Amino acid sequence: MDKISSLLEELKFQVGTTDEFRESKEKIILGTGNFKGKVLFIGDDSSLYEDEDFKVLVGSSGEFLIKLCDIVGLLPEEYYITTLSKSKKKFRELEERDKRELKECLHMQIALMNPKVVVALGQDISEVLQEKDIKFLKERGEIIDWKGDIKLILTYDANFAKKSRDDGGKRSKVAVDFWGDLKNIKNLVQES
Repeated sequence: MDKISSLLEELKFQVGTTDEFRESKEKIILGTGNFKGKVLFIGDDSSLYEDEDFKVLVGSSGEFLIKLCDIVGLLPEEYYITTLSKSKKKFRELEERDKRELKECLHMQIALMNPKVVVALGQDISEVLQEKDIKFLKERGEIIDWKGDIKLILTYDANFAKKSRDDGGKRSKVAVDFWGDLKNIKNLVQES
């Protein structure tokens, strides 16, 4: 087992020590995809993945995100998908202690992966990563020099984009913006 795999196992253990996981007994899945990819999608939606091998529920936000990545030409080996809470709960529903511990775990996960691009899916994740309140609609889509050589892109939550597309069709503003953000991510990957 290489050093990163060993550290990821330690990270799983650390996530498992949070009150949320001790009480729920959920299986700990850090994410899905290629951990050595250039892009890290971070959401707050438990339906982004079911296991570590791109298994998603039919009709889920995870299926929607993966299909759009396929269409835009962002290959599965180029990205990894994770959530901040690592559980069925939304991050904002967790106790403060668990929030702090899971933020630390996420930062360790980012450091271990060392992606070129981090994609914050939704306002909550965007604010956690930037550690401040933001004007999401103004900042959405911008490419931010974040930490080290990592670029940060804020975009809509995949489930919100999916519902907007389902309700308003392919031309809904949110769906069009989300699609544009994915194309920008693909361009960043090609440039790196």
